[in-house]
Amino acid sequence: MREAFEKCVRAVTKEWKKIKRQADKEDRISQRQLSEYQQRMKPKVLTVKEAAYQVMKDAYLKASANGTLPANARQIMYAARPLVIALTGKLTPWKNSSYFTQHLLPDYVDEHPEETKGWDVVFDARGHLIEPHTGRRTDLGTVEVRNYVGSWRVGAAREDTITLAHDFATCGPENRYRFALFVEKEGFNHLWEAVRLVERFDLAIMSTKGMSVTAARSLVEELSEKDVTILVLRDFDKSGFSIAHTLMNDTRRFQFSKVPRVIDLGLRLEDVRNLNLETEQVEYNSDPRTNLKERGATDEEIAFLVTGKDGSRWSGERVEINAMPSDVLVAWLEEKLTLAGVKKVVPADDVLIEAWKQATRRAKVQAAIDKALEEAKKTDEPLPDGLADRIREAIDGKALSWDAVLWKLAMNGHATE
Repeated sequence: MREAFEKCVRAVTKEWKKIKRQADKEDRISQRQLSEYQQRMKPKVLTVKEAAYQVMKDAYLKASANGTLPANARQIMYAARPLVIALTGKLTPWKNSSYFTQHLLPDYVDEHPEETKGWDVVFDARGHLIEPHTGRRTDLGTVEVRNYVGSWRVGAAREDTITLAHDFATCGPENRYRFALFVEKEGFNHLWEAVRLVERFDLAIMSTKGMSVTAARSLVEELSEKDVTILVLRDFDKSGFSIAHTLMNDTRRFQFSKVPRVIDLGLRLEDVRNLNLETEQVEYNSDPRTNLKERGATDEEIAFLVTGKDGSRWSGERVEINAMPSDVLVAWLEEKLTLAGVKKVVPADDVLIEAWKQATRRAKVQAAIDKALEEAKKTDEPLPDGLADRIREAIDGKALSWDAVLWKLAMNGHATE
């Protein structure tokens, strides 16, 4: 202990010892020396950016279940925020979450390409691209662009095959799903896809950015008419309670013809405590307690969401579903779905009989198509003379694609045989 203590004292006083020896020679300590020493001894205060960069990797690993699941930018922000607060001492390290999700995180990824090349970070779509002729629309979000670019290689290398549709044709909930999950925000679709949530539960997914629009409530009414139950996944805050409330109650702009089949699965105070979720401060322009009471919040939840008043403004805390790491969110949601009675769909016997007839007929036709294609490959037609020029002339200034013209020429050639 003595040796360790002496080592610590020497390390701490090393700079001062140097200045003291100089002072003994000159019989004084200059103000410049003293100021420089005091400046060096000041503890270094990390900026928000420095702190965020220091914890970014740990935050991503927590949000993504150690890199095994996708994580959206806000989930990473919630994982990083308490660490940044601890390092900087700032209780509100950023005024708006967009500073982290649109600046700090993307900049970190750009500046650390080797470290982050395997990260599956999901950013919300902002805009879209539409292809000519195919009409394919691609939203300009992380996952959508990644899938679109990946499909270029798949499309270019496609084999000459014809596969009949083998699913039983449905449009709408009948014989397909009996539950729909309404998510109050977008950005989780890639996570649902990664864990095959929709397929494993036969669950329709619908989402909005914030409060549901009239069209969404109209769809809820139509689905309820077909005995589909809508399950609401929402944040634990004033907006979340309002979102769930408007999906099951009349508003000035929309009145339900009958009581809709809606169940609120949203975060509750019990979930927040059981999962030890990160909270954030929130302010209100007016007292929200009556509104929260009317929308189903308990007295204990209201006391959590509204903690006090400062002048004309009220304050409290809130919790987003983004505060859950991906694995925690999936496990929590799957338990909620199971408790709500969500099950796989098996149609009635009369539907199965018809589907079986269709499947066996298509199987026979598919076998015949496969055989015909193999025969056709053995006798490929020679390329017509001047094909490129003929196509160019046919499409110039017209709303035609090159492959549509090529197909027409091929069909005309066989029609004259």
